[in-house]
Amino acid sequence: MKKTDTYQIPVLMYHRVVNDRSEAGKHNIYVKLDHLRKQFNFIKRNSYQTITFKDLNSQNDLNKKIILTFDDGYVDNYTLLFPLLKEFNFTAVIFLVTKLTKNKWGIACGEPVIGLINEAQIKEMHAYGIEFGGHTRNHLNLLLLSSEQIRDEIFGSKTDIEKMLNTEVISFSYPFGALDENIKSIVKESGYLYGISTKSGPDNIFDDLLQIKRIEISNRTKLYRFRKKVSGDYFKPSLLNKFF
Repeated sequence: MKKTDTYQIPVLMYHRVVNDRSEAGKHNIYVKLDHLRKQFNFIKRNSYQTITFKDLNSQNDLNKKIILTFDDGYVDNYTLLFPLLKEFNFTAVIFLVTKLTKNKWGIACGEPVIGLINEAQIKEMHAYGIEFGGHTRNHLNLLLLSSEQIRDEIFGSKTDIEKMLNTEVISFSYPFGALDENIKSIVKESGYLYGISTKSGPDNIFDDLLQIKRIEISNRTKLYRFRKKVSGDYFKPSLLNKFF
């Protein structure tokens, strides 16, 4: 793995994939399938390569590498995203909530009831080459929990996925992007190598592997904005970045 200061490997943050806006909730945590297809076409046409966190150590050159991440493990990640990944020969990282079968945290905020991918679907996607990471057991804000609860959510999610897939799980996404140094230390203690944030963390992922900042992709991300976000210099100081 070669650290680079000239190319900041984009770690893109997605959630849901929908066919139509009518299927989405009130929060902007989705991308329409036709928009995602255009984004994948752009990635392919411009010779970017999708990798996972497990791939990082084997990469001698990170130039034009991208990590696609999807939080929560919604069922549309199987029905809509998975066929598209296979069509483009792409991979991705999906962060799982291991003790829920629907988006209980979202329903509490007014989102529609959305199912999560099941064990059979997860195993099929894993066999294809998709990496699965932890996202706690119950999608709780870790900053609001006791130390015992934090440890159960972090350690437990890792154990749940490793038991299911019989493979080491190395990446963890903090629900709501909520974290502090204590939470990061528990993530490290549990055996995760990568802690994935939302908008907090250094610009270069190698400066803090337990607080990796991502670039949000939503349905508002039009193609000209997407082009900037995958460029590898999105976090570099620029007046233009204020508009993207």
